[in-house]
Amino acid sequence: MALKLWVEALEYPVYDDALKKISPPPNTSIVFMLEPSFPTEAEMTSINKWVEAGGTLILIGERYGTYSAMDHYDFFFDFQPNGDDALKFETPLLLSPSALTPNESKTRVVLGSERDDYVVLMTNQGSPVLVSFELGKGRVILGTVTDQFTNAGLKQAGNPELVLNILGLAGEKGMVWFDEWHHGVQSGAQILGPSEFLRRTPVGRALVFVALAVLIVLFMQGRGFGRPVPLPHEIKRRGAMEHVTGIANLSRRAAHRSAVMMYYHQQIKRKLGQRYRLDPGMDDAQYVNALAGYNASINKDELLDLLKRLKRKNISEAEMVRLAVEASKWIDD
Repeated sequence: MALKLWVEALEYPVYDDALKKISPPPNTSIVFMLEPSFPTEAEMTSINKWVEAGGTLILIGERYGTYSAMDHYDFFFDFQPNGDDALKFETPLLLSPSALTPNESKTRVVLGSERDDYVVLMTNQGSPVLVSFELGKGRVILGTVTDQFTNAGLKQAGNPELVLNILGLAGEKGMVWFDEWHHGVQSGAQILGPSEFLRRTPVGRALVFVALAVLIVLFMQGRGFGRPVPLPHEIKRRGAMEHVTGIANLSRRAAHRSAVMMYYHQQIKRKLGQRYRLDPGMDDAQYVNALAGYNASINKDELLDLLKRLKRKNISEAEMVRLAVEASKWIDD
C-alpha cells in the first residue's frame, strides 16, 4: 500500500478498479506483480502479449506461489549462498538516482536460469536477485528482493532509490497497474473448475488449509495407514511339532476319533497279514482264523476283541488313546 501511494505521489497514474479478467488495463505502461499467487500459463501468456507491445512488467517475489511465473520466463529459485547478505549493484543502470546498497535487507532465495539474454542488475554474493531482459518492444524485470517493496522496507535508506531506478527502466512513463488479481481482488471473476475454486476463493483456500492441517496432525501423531509389517529378523519359522500339534487339534475339534480307530484297524490287519499275503479286507473273524493257521502263537481271542473294539462308534477320547496304545503294540511287534 505504501508503494502504491508513493507511486501516485510521484505523479504516476494508478489504475485502481478491479478487473473481470487478468489483463493489463488499456493505456497501462507498467505492471507490478508482487508475490502473485500461482498465476497460470494462460494468464502469463496474456501478459506477455501486453509486454511485447511495449509494456514493462516488474515481477517480484520469493514465495512458492511466484515460482510458476518465474518458470514461465525460464527462471528458477535457488537457495541463498551461505553467509551474510551482501547485496550489490551490478550495472550503472541502477545508479540514477544514486542508491545506497540496502545491506540490512534480506533475500532468502536467488535466481537461476539457462538463458543468456538477460542483464543482472543486483546480486547477493554473486548470485542474481534482480534481472532484466527485453521481450518484444517491452521489458521484463524479475527479482527476489521483496523486502525493498514492503511498507517497512521503503523506510530504509537506499530502498526508495532502488524502486525509482527500477521504475526508470520502464520504456515510457505512463499508467501503473498493481496486480491484485492474484491476491483475490477480482470483479465478477468466473471460476472454471475445482482447481481455480481452491486457489481463487476464500472458501477454497480455507479447505486447502484445513486439509493440510489435518495431514500435518496425522503425520505428527505417527498414525499408521495399515497394519505394521514385521521386519525380516522378527519373523520366526514354526517348528515341526507345531504343525503336528496344529493338525492334531484340528482333528480333535472335528471329532475324527472313529476315523483314527479305523486307521489303526486297517494297519493291524495289513501289518500282521503282510507276511502271509492275507487280504486286509476279509471279515475280522475269517482273517483271525486264517492268520492263526499260519502263526499258532497269536492269541486269536485277544486280537479279535481288539479289532471289534476298534470298530466301535462314539468312543471317548480317553478310550481312543488306550486303544491306540494297544494297537501300536500289535503293529510294532
